[in-house]
Amino acid sequence: MRTTYNLTPLARVSGLTLLLALLITAAQAQGVQGNPSTEFRSNFSDDELRSFVNANEKVLDLQLEGEKNMLKAIEDEGLTLERFNAILEEQRDPLRGTETDEKELESFNNAAQAILEENARLEREMTTMIEEEGLDVKTYQEIMLSYQHNPEVKTRINRMVNEGN
Repeated sequence: MRTTYNLTPLARVSGLTLLLALLITAAQAQGVQGNPSTEFRSNFSDDELRSFVNANEKVLDLQLEGEKNMLKAIEDEGLTLERFNAILEEQRDPLRGTETDEKELESFNNAAQAILEENARLEREMTTMIEEEGLDVKTYQEIMLSYQHNPEVKTRINRMVNEGN
């Protein structure tokens, strides 16, 4: 059964920011930097932008599913999201000391492993969805970054979303 989310066109585009962190990390790993001194490409064709909007709608649905799966993985290990994040902070900064016992740390590690596996699945499926819309991931990332930093591209995409492509 598919859950339907009633999102306004603007909310769907706003969902771009939810996925941005994952895609920017991948982009940075490939050398596509998103810093203020970077000129962001703006000469995308209408077809590229339509493909981006279509792919993004599919990716957003997948991301919502993935977030639910990650939260479930944390809860299945008997942790709350808040406690998982607190343990994560302890792991990132070992000088803080730890308030985590072995059982809780084991639960954290199990949940973290499930999240890593879910992220890998999401990345594979997102890549497939993007490519099925006729874009390569690099172009999708370029459009994503341009949407965030280039008002012209943002306006063009918002117009397409509001017009229904």
